[in-house]
Amino acid sequence: MSFRGFVSLVRYKEKSTSTIIMDKTLRIRSVKHLAWTLGTSADALIALAQDVSIYYRSFDREVKGKPRTLVESTEPLKRLQRRILDDVLTRLSSFPASFGAVKSRTIKDNASVHAASRFIAKLDIRAFYPSVHSTRVYRFFISQECSPDVARLLTVLTTKDHSLPLGISTSPALADQIVRPIDIRIGAIASRAGLKYTRYVDDITLSGSFPLQRFAHTVTKVLNQNGFKVKKSKLVFYGPDDDPCERVVTGVAIKDGHVTAPTDYVKALEEELRYVASQSRRAVVEDNVLPREHYRGKIAYIRWLDPPVGDRLLKLYRRVKWRHLEWMIRQQ
Repeated sequence: MSFRGFVSLVRYKEKSTSTIIMDKTLRIRSVKHLAWTLGTSADALIALAQDVSIYYRSFDREVKGKPRTLVESTEPLKRLQRRILDDVLTRLSSFPASFGAVKSRTIKDNASVHAASRFIAKLDIRAFYPSVHSTRVYRFFISQECSPDVARLLTVLTTKDHSLPLGISTSPALADQIVRPIDIRIGAIASRAGLKYTRYVDDITLSGSFPLQRFAHTVTKVLNQNGFKVKKSKLVFYGPDDDPCERVVTGVAIKDGHVTAPTDYVKALEEELRYVASQSRRAVVEDNVLPREHYRGKIAYIRWLDPPVGDRLLKLYRRVKWRHLEWMIRQQ
């Protein structure tokens, strides 16, 4: 959508704008103020917004084991979006229960919140970024005491096809701030029930001392009321008597009250390393041997979660004759 077209759409919807309460506000009252904040000129911002669609490209990539269509912005829009993130959005505080768009919080921190709980429920929001419509983005900037012109301009520069695009640097932070009122509502309900609540982007985790089926239904209802849907196929419940005893939350295993690396992930990598080690002693190498950086990255992840297990895998990695293996691959 062009900048002029979005101006018309938003002016039509401004009367129904609801207020989103935040503890900090951006308070950018003019396009000149915005341009100064981003280190550019007002004319450059407006010109870019008028032709914003030409600065995007789409591509397919595997995300969480599934093929996804991602969007990438190109220069100069990509650089400007990074400035919006670094110079504008990072000025806002994050909700304590949100872990997905905060630099100092990780998936390990998210899982640790629930490590000591007897019961855990996991919910996954369907089509999270596409569900954040451009009018919600506009209302967010208005709630941040930005002038209408600034709110419209920032919305055009951070959305594509009327929603937040998956793959753009500003999307996680914007979604995190826009969903914050929902986090506050669910967090308050959970607190009153004596439960723990966290959200890592589109992954919601609840935990406590009693079964959580009914409470998960309440959370689903709250999300539905706010325009989000839960993937029923990814609704998971863990209890103290369930098999296996290992629970996995945002890719991190919880076992005996502690966070660790998922057993299946460790076993698969161990098998890969033993296979690669055997290949490195052969005269002919099969095609399915990956670069050493692939295995080092996985080992580093496991060492971060569970150092002793990671060190054991590192010993296997060092048994591989990498120079000989890589030389043979180059010869084939």
